[in-house]
Amino acid sequence: MFLGTLVGGFILSLRHSIAIAFVVYQAIYFFNPEKRWWGNLIPDISYSFFIVLFMAILVFANSSVTKQNRINDVPPLKWAIAVMVLYSIAYFYAIAPEYHYLFMVYFIKLIIIMCLAFKLISTVKDFSYVLKGYIFAAWYVSFYVFQIGRNSGNRVEGVGLVDSPDANGLAAAIAPALVLSLYYYWTTKKYIWKAAYALAGVFIANAIVLINSRGAFLAVAASIAFFMFYMYTSSFQRKNQKKMAVFITLAGLSGALYLADDDFINRITGITEEADKAEEQESGATRMVFWKAAWEMTKDHPYGNGYRGFNYFSPFYIPDGIDTGGNKSRSVHSTWFETLTEVGYLGFSFFIMMLWSAWQHLKKVKSYLRNNQLVDEYFKIIALQGSLIAFVIAMTFLNRMRAEILYWLIMFSAAAYNVYVLKKYAGQPNSQSNT
Repeated sequence: MFLGTLVGGFILSLRHSIAIAFVVYQAIYFFNPEKRWWGNLIPDISYSFFIVLFMAILVFANSSVTKQNRINDVPPLKWAIAVMVLYSIAYFYAIAPEYHYLFMVYFIKLIIIMCLAFKLISTVKDFSYVLKGYIFAAWYVSFYVFQIGRNSGNRVEGVGLVDSPDANGLAAAIAPALVLSLYYYWTTKKYIWKAAYALAGVFIANAIVLINSRGAFLAVAASIAFFMFYMYTSSFQRKNQKKMAVFITLAGLSGALYLADDDFINRITGITEEADKAEEQESGATRMVFWKAAWEMTKDHPYGNGYRGFNYFSPFYIPDGIDTGGNKSRSVHSTWFETLTEVGYLGFSFFIMMLWSAWQHLKKVKSYLRNNQLVDEYFKIIALQGSLIAFVIAMTFLNRMRAEILYWLIMFSAAAYNVYVLKKYAGQPNSQSNT
């Protein structure tokens, strides 16, 4: 499967669409061959390096097309670059410069890759390829989780990704793909593809249940609720849209009841634990103490402290009597406070502006599509908004400031604005719309 994806992706990139090169990159990221049981069966080389090099070659070889995709015209990517620049500047005052340097280089590479990917996406069809590529890749790792099963008590461990080796990070990475699977299941006409997207959705949901991530559960619930709200209440409708919304809701609830086991239910109900348990044992509530400590720390260090600045100074800010497993040097467990403590108020402001810009430009795309009576494309953007909601919620409980998937979603919003609005995609009014 891995080699077929690799070879097939290279061929399709040359013969069909250069954007498929980024789909191959997405697949490599989720396949993560170095950490899989089958990894020793294939050559031990840096597959991601070669696909990024291939992406760069395609960008320059097709410059007559790719130069029309101007990064300067899409604010979400510009804000991402600004966050990266501030993170690089933080190297000069980071509390652990040698470690900060390593992650600064990774961050710079990530932003460069996102810029290359943006350049490769020139049409709406290209844009759909990368969204579907994300679903495929998320399906694979979910299938892998299914194969491995719970191997660490009531959790799944050792199946993570390059930048998120723990189970919660993996759950956050696949959670945004579920609402996209739902969208394509709904709008796809061919039954074989409907079955494929339904299967992908089932495996992704099952992986989140097996991983037992409360943050990912909240993320999926919010993103699906957001999409279903629009699907049911919007005056912009496909044929039989409300009936399909009712069917999907009932089917989804039935599926959730079937997949959820006692371990998952007990884990999720732990969301409501009382805050005073934080003084007895480390729990989800303990994170509130960490967040308060991070806020106090930022007051004393307004420019941040670089990579894992919170970990270094946390013993001075976490109150006595809080059980931190015998070690007060802890992670803050929130992207918001991670950003504050690593790049300070200015970096946090840039980070917020990046997310806000992505959301606002998706709203502009929605408005354009509605005005042009493109109902299917309109709901695609709503699904993408749902994906962004999912990751933002998941990262609230994790340190994911430099997460691959976060910047994929930022790049997706920039690409959507480019191919739909800047290039004035007209398309054809959907024959099934009933406005």
